[in-house]
Amino acid sequence: MIITLLLLLAMAQGADDNFPAFTLNFIFDNIKKFFTAVPVLLSLFFFHDKPIWVQMQGLRRMVRARSGDRTACAQRRSRSRPVRRDRIFIFSILLPIFSVGQAKCRCGMSIRLRIILGFLLTTVVLAAGIMINAAFSLRQEAESSYQTAAQRQLRLMAVYVTSFLQTAERNAALLAQDQDVASAGDAFPTYKNVAVKSLFRHADLSWTARRVLEKFTRLDKGYADYAEVYAGYLDGNYASSIDNAEVAPGFDMTKRPWYVARKASPDVYGISESYRSYTGEMVFAVTHKMFDADGNFTGVLGVDVSLAGLSARFKELNFGQTGYFMLIEHTGRILSDPKHPDAAGNIIGQDIKDPGLEALQQAKDGMVAVSVGGIPMLATLRTTEYGWKIAALQAKDEIFAATYRDIRNMGLISAAITILALGLSLLIVRSINRPLDRLVGMAHQVAGGDLSVQLDGAGFYGELAALRQALAEMVQNLKNMLQTAEQKSGEAEEQTRLAKAATEEAEQARQAAERARRDGMLTAAGHLEEVVAVISAAAQQLATRIEQSDTATGASAQRLAEAATAMNEMNATVQEVAKNASDASQVSAEARARAASGADIVGQALSSIDQVQAVSLELKEDMTRLDAHAQSISRIMGVISDIADQTNLLALNAAIEAARAGEAGRGFAVVADEVRKLAEKTMTATKDVGSAIQAIQESADKSVVGMDNALKEVQTATGFASQSGEALQQIVSHVEAAADQVRAIAAASEEQSSASEEINQSIVQVNAIAAQTTEAMHQAAAAVTHLTEQAQRLQELINEMQQS
Repeated sequence: MIITLLLLLAMAQGADDNFPAFTLNFIFDNIKKFFTAVPVLLSLFFFHDKPIWVQMQGLRRMVRARSGDRTACAQRRSRSRPVRRDRIFIFSILLPIFSVGQAKCRCGMSIRLRIILGFLLTTVVLAAGIMINAAFSLRQEAESSYQTAAQRQLRLMAVYVTSFLQTAERNAALLAQDQDVASAGDAFPTYKNVAVKSLFRHADLSWTARRVLEKFTRLDKGYADYAEVYAGYLDGNYASSIDNAEVAPGFDMTKRPWYVARKASPDVYGISESYRSYTGEMVFAVTHKMFDADGNFTGVLGVDVSLAGLSARFKELNFGQTGYFMLIEHTGRILSDPKHPDAAGNIIGQDIKDPGLEALQQAKDGMVAVSVGGIPMLATLRTTEYGWKIAALQAKDEIFAATYRDIRNMGLISAAITILALGLSLLIVRSINRPLDRLVGMAHQVAGGDLSVQLDGAGFYGELAALRQALAEMVQNLKNMLQTAEQKSGEAEEQTRLAKAATEEAEQARQAAERARRDGMLTAAGHLEEVVAVISAAAQQLATRIEQSDTATGASAQRLAEAATAMNEMNATVQEVAKNASDASQVSAEARARAASGADIVGQALSSIDQVQAVSLELKEDMTRLDAHAQSISRIMGVISDIADQTNLLALNAAIEAARAGEAGRGFAVVADEVRKLAEKTMTATKDVGSAIQAIQESADKSVVGMDNALKEVQTATGFASQSGEALQQIVSHVEAAADQVRAIAAASEEQSSASEEINQSIVQVNAIAAQTTEAMHQAAAAVTHLTEQAQRLQELINEMQQS
């Protein structure tokens, strides 16, 4: 059964040559369809009148929307509508309902079919649940094993790639920080004003330039992955480790993209995006800014690094038969793809239109399922700190090969169990169906009116024996009930006759009672009429008095309400005065506290001013000593300047002597030139220090004058602070007097507010009593009105009684 189900689903989806792997993948990816297809197969098997293989072909045609499957039920026809192939689960729901309808139209669902269906469904669902649970567990275990192995390899690859890039950055930094390289721009040619193609020949350059290029060449040849070491200087000068390199007309290094990008970037060094070099291989550039000894920008140094070495390393690290590694740049450019070497250098989404690669490029670190080149694969991703993404890919068929094998074995076992369950259910149904057929025959005879039918107990057991006994008792009860019904029918006729006679006697008694009731009611009506007249007169007088009391009570309540309102307004005014007086008292207290605090602060300010005056005097003495020390340093710098002049003169003489010596004195000339440069730097530094010392002396003189002015201002501030302290003492005295007066006002206002509140409460109580009295009057008036209405109603009844 399970195998048949798998075949049905796979055929509906259109499996190709890789049938087992496709079928199992299909179950994993369409679990809802897998579950809903179980009743489809069962309904087709038990309720259709066609062979199962014909039904499978018809379902396949229906899913593919190539023809309609027609079935008959009570001379009616229905045509299947075309349905999309990826909507098979819709038919999985509708088809069982249609099939059950067919069966019911023919003969109804028998107990045999119900029992077989119950056994089969239980077995199939249980086997399917166990199989699917095991399949998912095996699948997760296979995925976990793959991901663990891939992550381990990715960590190693990430370390290798990071080390590879860091080595290139470190080499570029060491070369760019070399002052011979950074300051050698004037030694190299510039081609921005040259109108013809030129050759960059090392032999044509000066000794200084060749010494720099020797360092370039040594680095280039020391690393097999380095394609070129070059530099672009501020004036467009060009330097390269490649000898006899062709230079285009008007070639300007300062206009190159890598130069412009690095110069504009706040970072000193970095890695450019990869590109294809003039030799056709994929490279990336490591660029670094160059600065002279004074920290001035002089140009950009670059190292072109080939990706061929990385690609070879990636090709060596394949795992399994289909697994391999890919290296993708943050721009989407493929840097290395051992399985598709032609894809290297192409950008995903632009040069290569593959949904699987696009999903791979957009995915975050971790595991993702993709389809590359039409092959379902699992990919594990890891992004390096440089933004390059490493992907480990392996085909799903290889990862889940063992899982597919185990699931296939479980499917065979489940099919065997299903067949055994089907055979067992047939035996059980046969033992139940024979006694049921005898019971059904007995029921048909009883329904036809034959109550003499009987069944012996042979072949009946359990519930079936109880059912046979119940049918026998039912037949006997039917016989007894028929006899009882005949007896009850005779008794009912006799009771009907007696009831008719009693009805005639009751009618005569009713007429006599009606005549007696009419005579008694006339007598009572006369007495009631007199009572009603008295009640009506008294009610009218009482209503008049209640109305007068209600009017007076309403006027009193209105006057009390007006008095309460006025008292509330006066009480609110008194409370507001008391509150304002209390607030004024608090404000006066706060003003006194702040004035006292201000006096303390003024005292502290006087003390601080005295300290400032003392510190200012000490600072004045320190500035005087600083001026003296600066003059001493100035004299020392004069001596250093004289020494530098003498050194420069000696270096010049040494250079002249070296020139006279010719080739033998070349090395000495270089030393003399370096000494001369050192002397010039010393003279420049001496001048800078002298200027700084002179500025210090001028600042010291200005500081001394400023200290004198500050001392005068401090003395003036001391006088002002003393006057402020006296003024604050006077403010404190006035604020204390005002606070006493405000407190007296607040106390009087609070007493007046208490008295007003007591009066207001009394008025409220009186007003409440008046309201209660008014309400009582209203209720009394309503009662009198109701009494009057009842008297009128009684009068009407009396009139009716007299008339009748």
